[in-house]
Amino acid sequence: MKVMERLSKKIIEKTGADLKVETTMDQKESLVDADFVITSIGVGGNEAWGLDIEIPAKYGIYMPVGDTVGPGGIMRAFRHIPVLISVGKNLEEVSPKAIVFNYTNPVTANTMAMRKYTKIKAYGLCTCSSIPRNRKYLGGSLGIDPNDLALPALAGGINHCAAILELKFKDGRDAFPVVKDKIRNPVISWVLENYGIFPYCWTHWLEFFPQLCRLEEEYKGRLQGLKMKYNVHVHDMIREEERVKKWEALTEKVSAGLEELSLDALPSGEAIEVVQIIEAILENRNEIFVVNTLNNGAISNLPNDSVVEVSCVVGRYGIKPIQVGKLPEPIAATLTNHIEAQKLTVDAAVTGDRDIAYKAFLQDPQIAAKLTIEETKRLLDEMLSAHAKYLPQFFEKQ
Repeated sequence: MKVMERLSKKIIEKTGADLKVETTMDQKESLVDADFVITSIGVGGNEAWGLDIEIPAKYGIYMPVGDTVGPGGIMRAFRHIPVLISVGKNLEEVSPKAIVFNYTNPVTANTMAMRKYTKIKAYGLCTCSSIPRNRKYLGGSLGIDPNDLALPALAGGINHCAAILELKFKDGRDAFPVVKDKIRNPVISWVLENYGIFPYCWTHWLEFFPQLCRLEEEYKGRLQGLKMKYNVHVHDMIREEERVKKWEALTEKVSAGLEELSLDALPSGEAIEVVQIIEAILENRNEIFVVNTLNNGAISNLPNDSVVEVSCVVGRYGIKPIQVGKLPEPIAATLTNHIEAQKLTVDAAVTGDRDIAYKAFLQDPQIAAKLTIEETKRLLDEMLSAHAKYLPQFFEKQ
């Protein structure tokens, strides 16, 4: 925190920005008089993430990321939801009108938990949810001139399994028939051909469909780093640690004055939109962003109480979901199954009830496709035990 405080002050000095940085280790103190709160946490760090990948692999469940759905996604939610709810409860006391933007995975379950168990307005954001506005990315993915596209495109689904539902050129023509033959990615082509929508975060889509998660290298006791079908590699904590060390070293040097600050060296791009969303609220821009929020009919064939990733109008009157209509029915059926697992996950994380946690595991499509009911119970018990120090709610009542 101290390193980031020094770095932030150097950036402010370099840019001449009229900003003030304060730091504290007291959560409630940090939230006093807040208008907006951004949450991005990782309880257990890369060590816990590695366990989320490796323990299910012993049972034959191979997932490339393990942070959204499946046993890894559920366990991550168990670790994160109590912390995020504590943020919401503190905000109820010190800043009840604050808006929370949560970037912590699994975004859907975490946002659902804050909405259900606190009175705070909580929304979920993701680097993926910026894609329907990202002209450069879409142009490259579709093999067309991005300046011809009418953006932002309408989107809908749930986080990490959402899609562009319609895509038009500026002259009004439907872009999907034009780009079908230009797309070389087999997963995007499969979804577009069969369901008529564009899966804009396609690598995460794999985890929502067990039949898409297949290894191309032999599993010999360590899943991380192995190649999967569709030229995807399983996340490797060795590489994650290298990435962390790179940025830690840079911030340490800059904050200590050992290296000249260059803003070009810092992460950049169009993927983090929270600042633009806050500006759209404060300045009543009524711009369209893709946000994770309560459905309430925005996607007509998903449950109203689910958290969906959907196009919203953002301005002084709030974040208002656009009614984008129906998803293709087979996609809606798949997502409804995941939503039911997420609801169980949220309740288990809050109550520490192992029976509810077991039902969440049973409901999950990845687990259901691979394990017997007895194996499911053993996997749950092993993962809870492995993360016990971060999950006191599951052990206090025993």
